[in-house]
Amino acid sequence: MSVVIPVYKRPELLRRAVQSVLAQTHRPLELVVVDDGSPDDTFEQLQAMTADVESAGVTPSFHTKSNGGVASARNFGIGKAAGEYITLLDADDEYFPSKIEKQLAAVQADDADAAVCQVERRVGERVSLYPAEVSGLLRGHDPAGVMNLKAWAHTNALFLSRGLIERAGVYDETLKIFEDDEYLIRLAHHGKFAAVSEALATWEDQPGSLSQVPDLKTLLWRDENRRRQLRATRDKCLALPGWDEDAWKTSVARWYKQIINHYIWSNDLKAATEWLKEGVELAGWKPLLRRQRKKLRKARLLGLIGMRVRNPKNDPIYDYPSV
Repeated sequence: MSVVIPVYKRPELLRRAVQSVLAQTHRPLELVVVDDGSPDDTFEQLQAMTADVESAGVTPSFHTKSNGGVASARNFGIGKAAGEYITLLDADDEYFPSKIEKQLAAVQADDADAAVCQVERRVGERVSLYPAEVSGLLRGHDPAGVMNLKAWAHTNALFLSRGLIERAGVYDETLKIFEDDEYLIRLAHHGKFAAVSEALATWEDQPGSLSQVPDLKTLLWRDENRRRQLRATRDKCLALPGWDEDAWKTSVARWYKQIINHYIWSNDLKAATEWLKEGVELAGWKPLLRRQRKKLRKARLLGLIGMRVRNPKNDPIYDYPSV
């Protein structure tokens, strides 16, 4: 059994993640940590944890590499892992002590290739479950459910057999964000999933993480990467058993609706029109895209009298000039 943790800076958070692995009730256990070219002393601090890891009965496997992004670091760690099963943990998050034990039992009981669970999402003092209901966990062979967001799992929830990884491959390193979405969809096409109906890990939003959107430029960068993820999903899974073209088109319509909104709210109607055209070319006139056409018409009419469609939450990032 191997746990893979990619890390880039944040050594103080990494120690907490490592301690949560050492607290696991399952043995034997290998801890693979990959420092993705941190410019500080992260790797030195990681090496200083070796004695604690070994005294907990866990095998340390610590590595450093040139910076390549989280997908690259995860893939490097998966390549170094020796276990029959591999779990993934982000460096600023934690496992609950029984995570591996319970997921291994679930895989064996269901004769599955992988297992998932809920995670606690922590944003400051707020704590919620992800997914919110256990009915939203990925179970069985359900790639269409994943594309429709009716079945899901966070990266920290994954418990994967080596056989599944060999069939599905590893993370797409060309994606700098949403690589986890693409990978989960691909895994769902290749494997059968069991689910543990409780939270067994955390997901903590940290300042400066890729999940944060501090300005319009970052938001639009994320939108462009969503476009790439959607296309990569179809390219990699189109020929696989279980591919559902309509589910993919529904996913395209859902994400393009959000992206079109971003451009309407920032008053870049030309870009919004281009995204709508592209969304229709990919997904057809799904209801969500029909509604966006109406919203665009309204935005153009308002523009004639010097007004604009405002973000319903009055988020100030949309007040900046379009980029």
